This record gives sequence, C-alpha cells and structure tokens, in this order.
Amino acid sequence: MDEYYHFTKYEYLDNISKVGLITQVGDRSFSINDEREAVYLSKGKLSAILMFFAMKWFYDSRKGEAGQQLLSSTIESIEYYNKLLEREQNKTRRIPFLRKNIEELKKNREAAIRVKNQVENMNKYSSFEEYIGKGVYLSIHNVANVKYNYPDFHNCWVEENIEPENINVVILKNKDTGEIIDDKNSIINYFMAMTSSSDLFIEYKSTIGINDDKYTAHDTMKDFDNYYKKHEEEFNILRNNYNLMELPIKEYMNIYEKNIKR
Repeated sequence: MDEYYHFTKYEYLDNISKVGLITQVGDRSFSINDEREAVYLSKGKLSAILMFFAMKWFYDSRKGEAGQQLLSSTIESIEYYNKLLEREQNKTRRIPFLRKNIEELKKNREAAIRVKNQVENMNKYSSFEEYIGKGVYLSIHNVANVKYNYPDFHNCWVEENIEPENINVVILKNKDTGEIIDDKNSIINYFMAMTSSSDLFIEYKSTIGINDDKYTAHDTMKDFDNYYKKHEEEFNILRNNYNLMELPIKEYMNIYEKNIKR
C-alpha cells in the first residue's frame, strides 16, 4: 500500500483530529498563487524530502538578491506586455482576427504578475522556517483518487476530504529513554538520515523525468550534499538513537501532546 505524507502546523491539529483534512487553498498554496482547493500530499519518504527541497528552492529564488532581481525583471515584463497589449488592441479594432495575439499576451502578462505576487508574498517572511511554519508530518492511509503531474510524484493531491481515522502523526521515539519528538524538521531530517544524497539525486532525476546528467541542474546535487554535511551530526543522532513511529491523530492529541519535545 502506498504511503503518503502531509505536513501541517501545530495549531491545526485539534481541528484535524475532529474533522480531518479539508480541501482548501492553504497558506503555502496562497503564497505561490495556487488556487486549487485540495489536500497536498507526498508519495513516500523520498517524495517528502524532495517536496521539502522544492519549497526551499522556491523560497530562496524569491528572497534576497535573487528575489529582487526576479521582481525587477517581472515588473519590466509586465510593463512590456502592457505596451504590446495597447498596440495590439489598437490593431484589433481594424483587424479583428489578430485577437489571438492579444489573448496570448494577456496570458504572458498574467504569468509575470503571478511571479511578482509570489516575490512580494515571500518577502513577508523573515526565514524559510517561518514560511513553512512549525508543525508535524501526518501519515495518510487509505487515500484514493490521488492526482499528480506525471512523473512528478512528490507533488500530488486529492480533491476529497480525508477522515481523521485515516490520519496518523509521525513521531520519533528514543530507543533508550522513550523521549518523543514530533517536529517536522526532525522528521524530515530522519528521512534524510536514512537516505543517501546520491539515492535522493537519482529519485530527483526520475521525478523530473530526466535521467541524463547532461540535462540535470548542476547545483541540485551540490544542494543535497551541502545540506547533508551541515546536518551530519544531527543525522547520526537520529539514525542511531531513534525509531520512526506513527500514532493515530486522536491518540496523539489525547495522550502525548503535552509530553512531546519540540
């Protein structure tokens, strides 16, 4: 049976334990101008890791110097499309069949506006950690009608609500002390600790549908290696001292919430 993961903020857990995951346009979807009402999932641990990196890449590309450069270029593009549209609309009054050009220009302008909005939304956050928020990973069971853009399995979704009975909270339990950790950063780092950066890179190439290194982004493997090196000590602790477990969300809320280290 396929395993799916979804991360959410702590403040949403009580409601999720009562009504489940409800299809909606969430905070992160809103920040990237995604208006699809859905519950977003990652298929398997590797996909959860890739989704984490995808969000980090997206955030980094729209912050700091890179974000300002992108903002400047999109503003220029919007102004350019506005001028072209004005010119084409004047032509269309005389030559109606040129309307197709106008519709194409409008689509291009809308795409540029979406990027501009993304940069402006991202700059409301002081860090990537603030952007994704504090919370947990949920493990979803018995989910049907999962949709995705083939071969991109790491970003999939369902357009139906998910009942609480099919939702577990992913936790780490210390092998010696019984200490419980639930925060999503520790969970995703545990997933990475159990996965080599080279295996992750192979999965990344498969996910984007390109297996030839000649056509794969050169900085991707470097990003993976840098993250692994930066967190090597934590990875060793998680790998050697903790076991991955799941708790039904209602059990988690009733028993463990007050006793979990965050």
